[in-house]
Amino acid sequence: MAWIHNNIILPVLERERHQRLGARLRRLEQFDRMSKDEQLAEQEVRVKRILDHAYRSTPYYRRIFDDVGFQAADWKSGNPIPLPELSRDLLRANSHDLLSRDVPERQLRKASTGGTTSAPVVIWRDLEGLRDKTALQYHLNRWSGYDQGTRALHIWGAERDLALNPSWKWRLYEEGLLRRYIGAAGQLNESVMQSFLHKLNLHRPEILYGYAATTARFAEFLKSTGVVYHKPKHLIVTAEPLSAEDRAILEDAFQCPVTEHYGSRDIGMVAAQCQAGKRLHFHPAACYLELVYSGTTPEGPLYKLIATDLLNLGMPLIRYDTADCVLLDSTPCACGSWFPSVTQILGRALDNFVLPDGSIIPGISLTVILARSSRGFRHVRQIQLIQKAVNHMHIRYSAQGDVMEIQQELAELKKNVDQHFQISLQWSAERVPEILRERSGKLRLCISEISHGQRQVG
Repeated sequence: MAWIHNNIILPVLERERHQRLGARLRRLEQFDRMSKDEQLAEQEVRVKRILDHAYRSTPYYRRIFDDVGFQAADWKSGNPIPLPELSRDLLRANSHDLLSRDVPERQLRKASTGGTTSAPVVIWRDLEGLRDKTALQYHLNRWSGYDQGTRALHIWGAERDLALNPSWKWRLYEEGLLRRYIGAAGQLNESVMQSFLHKLNLHRPEILYGYAATTARFAEFLKSTGVVYHKPKHLIVTAEPLSAEDRAILEDAFQCPVTEHYGSRDIGMVAAQCQAGKRLHFHPAACYLELVYSGTTPEGPLYKLIATDLLNLGMPLIRYDTADCVLLDSTPCACGSWFPSVTQILGRALDNFVLPDGSIIPGISLTVILARSSRGFRHVRQIQLIQKAVNHMHIRYSAQGDVMEIQQELAELKKNVDQHFQISLQWSAERVPEILRERSGKLRLCISEISHGQRQVG
């Protein structure tokens, strides 16, 4: 069934994204079967290709290369690329000069950054690169037993990705041919959860694929209501960092393996978690990874994720600052793979909080406190923590009911956060009708408004 989907159905019916999909998947399988030395050699070829292409065809990189006196031939495998990081602000300011003059305009396809921490920025991809990224995402899905044609329910928060009022033809294609069913999670309430439950029991998917925190809240709903529900064979979560507590909730509710995938709208899906070591491995055919020390956390050193996209010739992204932070483990992974790996994605750099001594509290650890506190809430419906200054925390919340009881619930949350920070915080609060999701579909529970310069203090 999967062979028919990958070699006939998708390439014929969605040629734009899936031309020669089967052949692309076979090349990725061949790469995975190579020895480590062969894989490193192939990655070196790809890195030098993108470096040479960027210098020859983009005004921005020609200027940057010349400023630092660097040529693609100078780079050696395993070394940092000696160029400045490409931030989202630089991408926005130099978007025209980052476009490759060697790629015809008709071969470019428009995408955009996620817009979780700032206004989205347009990114252009060459058509072949888009097809290679699509194939890589399917390849990573295969690591978790999810191939095209496998019955799957997607719980998805970014409504811009979804056909919210699909035609009968689209439904026939998505549900009839691909056996892919969609649960839109732009908002979460009992009605939406009941809709997910209905689809879960009706379609009985082998794979549940969705936003990490959103799927965990669905799991909590299932357990709290005591209803009978179908359990999939495998669960794949992405788009949001997966906390240890949410992983335990998912594993308990669905009694199946839970795999985390990592990607972004900027560079595509590039990493998947192994079952043996529970680490996210970045595929070396898709990106060249650099990890830049960015501070300390209670769990250990924090690193900023810098990626060079090896699949996009239309608008090369070299040493691109993903704005995501990670934790590492330097020991070999139990799965045996050498592919670059991280133990945990902590999310956007601005979603991590800073202490007066410069130490960092990962925002994901605060989401655990929020989850625990919210179980005792009867009136507070939504919470968002915003760090205004090193010692100033702002609560944005929505609530219904008695004002005094609402304040008691907020006071308990403040106490738990104070204990976690181990400092005395100044608090302010703002009541809103509803906390809206970002355009990316993510619900930002933790936000830091402290500038990079302030983070350096202490």
